[in-house]
Amino acid sequence: MNSKKVIFLYLFLTISILNSCKEKVSCQIPEKVTYTKQIKTIIETDCFLCHAQDVYKTKASRNKIFDYESLKKMGESGVLIGSITHATGYIAMPYKKGVKIDSCNIELIKKWVQTGMHN
Repeated sequence: MNSKKVIFLYLFLTISILNSCKEKVSCQIPEKVTYTKQIKTIIETDCFLCHAQDVYKTKASRNKIFDYESLKKMGESGVLIGSITHATGYIAMPYKKGVKIDSCNIELIKKWVQTGMHN
């Protein structure tokens, strides 16, 4: 094989490999995260099918997260973050195999917990 073909093949493979790499998603996380402004909507959208006030006893047993105080307790215990990140030792939520809440929403919830879970 001549050197031009080898260089072309090398460049083609390099570009193909680089293009196949996924870009890391950049999340827009505000300085101050509050339950009322950001977290409540995420929980209502992603969790209320099983954790809303009118269904949690039949679908989600004892895990009440339909209001600020209940969700704050889950955050303080570590269960909230453990569950939504599918960490070992926690029941993965949402409770569908391989399904996670949007990664940016997970980062938003983590920041809310880390910064004191303001209402």
